[in-house]
Amino acid sequence: MRNVASRLCEVGRPRLAARALLSVLLLAFPVGPAFALTVTAQVDRVTYEDFVATGIDVVAELGEAGGPVAPGVVVRAGQVSLASDWRLQQVEIHCNQPAGDDPGATARPSGNPVNERGGGVQPQAQASLPELCRGASWRLALERADMQPALEVRGAIDEIRFDDDWALRSEFSSGDFAGRFEARRDGGSVSTQVDWDGQPIQAMQAWPLPLAALEWVMAGRTSGRLSLRLPADGPGTAEFRTAVDGLDFDSPDGLYAGAALAFGVEGSAEWSGSPRLVADVSIGAGELLLDRFYTAFEEVPLSLHADIEVGDDRIHLREGRVDDGRALKVEARAQFDPAEPLDSLEYRVDRLELNFPGAYERYLEPLLGPLSLDGLTLTGAVRWQGEGPAITAAGAAGSGFPEGRLEISDLSIVDRERERFAVTGLEAELHAGSSPIDSRVSWRGLLLQRINLGSGAAVIATAPGRFALAEPLRLDVLGGRLSLDRIDVRLPSDTAAAGSEPEVTVQASLDDMEMGALTEALDWPRFEGRISGDIPGVSLEGGVLSVDGRIDVEVFDGSLHLSGLRVERPFGVLPSLAADLEVDNLDLERLTHTFSFGRISGRLDGYMRDLRMLDWKPVAFDAWFGTPVDQQESRAISRQAVNRLTTIGGGGPTAALTGPLMRLFSNFSYRRLGMGCVLSNNVCVLRGLDDDPNSVLIMEGSGVPKIMIRAYNRRMDFPQLVANLAAASEGEGIRVGDGE
Repeated sequence: MRNVASRLCEVGRPRLAARALLSVLLLAFPVGPAFALTVTAQVDRVTYEDFVATGIDVVAELGEAGGPVAPGVVVRAGQVSLASDWRLQQVEIHCNQPAGDDPGATARPSGNPVNERGGGVQPQAQASLPELCRGASWRLALERADMQPALEVRGAIDEIRFDDDWALRSEFSSGDFAGRFEARRDGGSVSTQVDWDGQPIQAMQAWPLPLAALEWVMAGRTSGRLSLRLPADGPGTAEFRTAVDGLDFDSPDGLYAGAALAFGVEGSAEWSGSPRLVADVSIGAGELLLDRFYTAFEEVPLSLHADIEVGDDRIHLREGRVDDGRALKVEARAQFDPAEPLDSLEYRVDRLELNFPGAYERYLEPLLGPLSLDGLTLTGAVRWQGEGPAITAAGAAGSGFPEGRLEISDLSIVDRERERFAVTGLEAELHAGSSPIDSRVSWRGLLLQRINLGSGAAVIATAPGRFALAEPLRLDVLGGRLSLDRIDVRLPSDTAAAGSEPEVTVQASLDDMEMGALTEALDWPRFEGRISGDIPGVSLEGGVLSVDGRIDVEVFDGSLHLSGLRVERPFGVLPSLAADLEVDNLDLERLTHTFSFGRISGRLDGYMRDLRMLDWKPVAFDAWFGTPVDQQESRAISRQAVNRLTTIGGGGPTAALTGPLMRLFSNFSYRRLGMGCVLSNNVCVLRGLDDDPNSVLIMEGSGVPKIMIRAYNRRMDFPQLVANLAAASEGEGIRVGDGE
């Protein structure tokens, strides 16, 4: 018998060999009721294409059904090698019919020559191979070179049938995961089906699946079905559906996590010349964190649909849809070369719709949080329809920019928490494409900090990769006018520069704005004046907004000149500002009257150079404020102002000022004022008109009585100095710090 099986295997018919071997073992020995026989066969090797089985042992227990020994077969294989480096180790199949059980097999004809010669009693029934293997148990270990340890699988056969076609139905389990599978051949077509219900996902962590994220799973169960069909004369197909409930996972770095997720996936696949996959996903509950993106799925599920076809050199998204029923709707198509996905990407968006506030709260706010654009209130809608670069490359002359239409409907964005900005009633229809076109933008209200810019409208000229004002924009602001003569935004023009910033050009002017309205809007002490200036250019580079030219502010019958203005993260975390300020010929009497400092007549010059502010608070500068060089005549200073200057500098009134006679004077004369500060590390190092080892001179008196004011704390705590100045301007008592 070993020779028969080996011969059949050598000619490439392993299935026929196995059937022949088992049939011979079961049928060649007709037995009587009390007859029992054990037959063992060994096959060294069975080979068929990529299938190789070695070390095969077959043990057959031959006996009469209902007799003392149950008929059965045990097949063992040391190793079965499959395609793609897969191996089955320790394969065992136990086909047994319990003793005393009548399988109901067909009766065997009488007249068996062996029984006649032996005088034995003719058997009433003979068990067939499929009947013996019904209820058979099996086990194996699945392994691959890169998989340790091997995956152990076991099960029990419900049905097995061999005729012109064949069928096999069995239960299986691996660890805590259990299911059922069915395989059959019908008319040349082979089909398989695997079912599972409520199985723990953690049990799949030992499986040889290319999903590292399975190791992150902490809880969750899955149910589903996978069906495969291999027709004799057509492409193979697959259908699948699965439901996952209560999924909890967390990545080791904490960047990816999910809690109580519930979702379903179903679809089909077809592989032929161009494999195709169609899948639908519905996420109905739970929370999801993907790096900086977080969302919770509540009330309305998120639905996704994809129809993907794989060609010889391109992957086609024939249809893609995203819909959560209230906030987000996307319908798109795309194709790309997997070897160069970005450079070869072609896409068309038939519909992209964002409805607020849902789209902001669910999708945008988590992404905009690092830019300090969280906590906003949004209403309205945004819609986009267009197509990507490669599809329109010929029409767009290789511009590399999308073509389409952006529609903004009654959009309002309000920063209620930080009160930094607000825009209401924004309406726009912007066109982008291969040729220039004008679009219109309008708004009902615009607010920056507490500065109301009112309503307005602008005409935007769009061209591939470019947005610009088609005509100057005039806004009535703070009793004056803001003129935006030019705003031109140019986007990066190729894939390599896609991550770089746009090139921004701005030209503007400020004309006769009221300083009183500005100080009131900023909640500063009110003082009068006018603001004017030209801004010849604004550039954006490395996240830094730089303003070219000089801004002039006319105030207190003099002027302030702001230059070198640079701002980092203006609406972000810890905004930073750098600038230089020049003070020219301010009227001291108006200035001191505005801030309730006491009366000082005369003029004031000065500067604040290398100014650095962090979160809008000064952290460094080199400042000097003093009497202009060309002021020759004496000026008046009140007793109150003398006391303010004295205590701010950390000193006290001079002895002459505190004498009985001096108390009769309410005003004095001075020749020069001067005080400077170099700020670093919250310490202000003072300098004055004249320095000595113990003090600096900040006022030189004139006439009779002659008052001299010196500051004795040359190193002062800057927050305390600011507090003293604020107290002086409000008429409060000044606290004199200890200094250093």
